[in-house]
Amino acid sequence: MKNLLRVKGLLWQLALVFIFTNLGVASGQVEKDQTSSIPENINKIFQSSCIKCHGENGKIMAKTKLNFSKWAEYDSATKAKKASAICSELNKEAMPPKSARESNPELIPTKEQTELICKWAESLKLKEGTK
Repeated sequence: MKNLLRVKGLLWQLALVFIFTNLGVASGQVEKDQTSSIPENINKIFQSSCIKCHGENGKIMAKTKLNFSKWAEYDSATKAKKASAICSELNKEAMPPKSARESNPELIPTKEQTELICKWAESLKLKEGTK
């Protein structure tokens, strides 16, 4: 009987570990390994400004253009092109979209954050040998 209770207790603990481990993914956060090639300082900006729409549980239309939950699957040329497009969209103030900017101004990356993203994008293009 004691062994049975121990096994039940262990199963409950395992279930809780599984639930809390997957809670971040269920809430729309991108797992660290999916964006591991993105520097931490850039990833923080994406987490606060982009993941809600461009992450695993994001909007379908947004994910067709850029899906951070698929970042690790992109080859280096695709990553460079996507990063360059992110820079371009931010500089045109096309992202976040106007409706999101108006209702959630905290989503708008600062000028300094945009510059960081653009420098990172440029470094990817240089690594890839594209201009």
